Amino acid sequence: MAEQSKRICVITGGARGMGAITAKALAQQQFHVVIADWEGEAGQRTVADINRDSPGAAAFRYCDMSDLSSVRAFAEYVTSNYPRVDVLINNAGITWPERRFSVDGHEMHFASCHLGHFLLTQLLLPSLRQAEAARILIVSSDGHKAAPAVNFEDLSNAELWRAGNVSHSAAFRAYAHAKLCNLLFMRELHERLQGSSITVNAISPGYFVNTGIHREMKGIFKLGAWLVFSLGSLMGLNTAEKGARTHIWLATSAQVQGVSGRYFQACKERESSAAAQDMTAAKRLWDLSEQLTAA
Repeated sequence: MAEQSKRICVITGGARGMGAITAKALAQQQFHVVIADWEGEAGQRTVADINRDSPGAAAFRYCDMSDLSSVRAFAEYVTSNYPRVDVLINNAGITWPERRFSVDGHEMHFASCHLGHFLLTQLLLPSLRQAEAARILIVSSDGHKAAPAVNFEDLSNAELWRAGNVSHSAAFRAYAHAKLCNLLFMRELHERLQGSSITVNAISPGYFVNTGIHREMKGIFKLGAWLVFSLGSLMGLNTAEKGARTHIWLATSAQVQGVSGRYFQACKERESSAAAQDMTAAKRLWDLSEQLTAA
């Protein structure tokens, strides 16, 4: 249980990479951080590292963001154990070359990157409303610009994998599609939060950030990704630490108090694609997401 005086942050995908770096930085700024991740051992190690320096500053709870029942169980844990949520960081994401489906029957990129976070946000809104001025951060990507629009007729991405069930190109396009959904979700949520003290913004961490998201790639693609990420990190160009700066800044800075409905990269506002500003699509995606998650 967090101290009553501490702000409470919930972060998904906090076991590794930018999520873990963000969690550690917020704990140092007197947050109590609740980490959700499907990687239990990595999550427990991250929490142990945080609590070694700041005793009691972090907690871990298993959650598979692609599994709606797992998301519900995690939300129940949060609402039962914490009086409010001050910051929600929807950070978890995947890119997977194999065409896979969640236990609920949804294509895995769409399920993990969008549907799970849509549901978690809905379930935690009452807790966010208990905070004086809560902030919601949704981690998208500039990769969303590779998706021309939400394909409402093919949310399972069958067309992308038409040449076979393993395709790195299809995985990237499915990822881009899911990240476009993240931005449309942010836009519509911003509209629905008008008049409240809750803000919501989206983040692009930057390009080729070395977070380990590429570790499920196969063959020559995995080798190529490893070279790009490793060389970039050695040159200080795409480190997870740099990628996490915007997460930390948006979660804590007085500069963005009250700022909502924006898209940021490197702590500066950035323009999203025209498709990510389509409010008709945003409303349609919201309604469909409500149906698919029974939110």
